[in-house]
Order: sequence, then C-alpha cells, then structure tokens
Amino acid sequence: MENIENRLPRRERERLLRREEILDAAKAVFAERGYSKATIEEIAHRAEFGKGTLYNYFPDGKEQILLAIFDQLYEGLRDLIIDSFGSSDTLSFHRVMENFIERSFEFFSERFNLFLILIKEAQRLIFSDDRERSSYFALQQGRVMETLAVPLQDAMDRGELRKMSTNLLANLIFTNIKGVQMTQCLLHPNGPRGSPSHDTREMAAFLTEFILYGVAASKVQETA
Repeated sequence: MENIENRLPRRERERLLRREEILDAAKAVFAERGYSKATIEEIAHRAEFGKGTLYNYFPDGKEQILLAIFDQLYEGLRDLIIDSFGSSDTLSFHRVMENFIERSFEFFSERFNLFLILIKEAQRLIFSDDRERSSYFALQQGRVMETLAVPLQDAMDRGELRKMSTNLLANLIFTNIKGVQMTQCLLHPNGPRGSPSHDTREMAAFLTEFILYGVAASKVQETA
C-alpha cells in the first residue's frame, strides 16, 4: 500500500519532514538536558533550523513541542497494539499477548531517557490546574485502551478469554506494564543494565502468566 505521505504535494511533504526533524531534535535535547532546562534555542540548534522556524511550526513554544511528542508516543502505542495482535491467526492468544507485552517493554527501553522526562512532565500536566491538559491525557489514554479492547473482545468472542469488561482488562494490562516500567526507572535510573533482551522476555512471560491465569494454584470455591 502506498504511503499516504507520498501522495501529498511536495511542499507539504517537506513541511512534515521538517516537523519530524524538530521533534527528533527536541527528544534528544529533552533526554539530555531535561525538559525544564531545555530551551527553544538548543532545540533549533540541534535541528539546524532558525528559532523562528520552530515557532512557525509550534507557535506556543516548548510545551506545544512536548505535547506533540506525547502525540507520537500514544500513536506509537496504538500502532504497536494493532501490529502485535494483527498477525495472531497462527499463534495462541497466550503467545500473542506475551509478544505484545515484550514489545511494550522494548518500546519503553528504547526510549528510556526520554521516558523519564515524559513521565515527570505528564504528572506535572495531569495534576496542574489546567483542565484542558488533564483532559488531553485522559483522551489519549482512552484511545489506547479502546485500541487494546478490540483484540481482547475478539479473544472473548473466540472463547480464549472469559467474558468481562474489555476496558477494565485493558487498563489492568497497561497498569501492570507501566508498573514494571516504573520499577525499572527506580532500579536503574541511568538506564537498564545487564541483558535487557533476556530480562524483557522473562518479565513478559511472567506478566502474561499473571494476567491470564492469576496466582492461585487452582480455582478456590467460595464457602459460606
């Protein structure tokens, strides 16, 4: 399938490319300097554009750039979900779920330093007095949950999962994934160490077992 961007006029393609270059530069500067210390001048210098060019694309300055990076992050998560569950015909749901969780951990690890900044700034914006900012994160989180709810509902319809709220299950899955990510931030503030691929696979396998089957040795019957 032809890329949609290839069908755009040349000027629009160039504009999108420059925008991506600005965001890539901002990610690097935020990861190195932290959001609060980063400046528009540093981002412009890293992107090899004039300061005025950045304001042409992001009139509201640094925070607008930050939110654009969050947009990319959430879109990346949605694409990851769709891609992970899109080729599940020849695999068991257990294996598909494990692959998805492992890829989610890798998605985080590849952006570790940037994630540290984004987590901090997300908390600041979510709990600020600006209700528009708070609603932004609620909306984006909701879109991710809705995307994951689709393959979960499909698995329930096939009888691979018991019937339950897909929204609550999606939130449970992401809450556990984020919990592991936060633990990694606390244990390895300078980035993951050791053998990340081995640790990622092992944790993905454990978390999949926990989410799908719980911790009880067998189903305990309720007693009066």
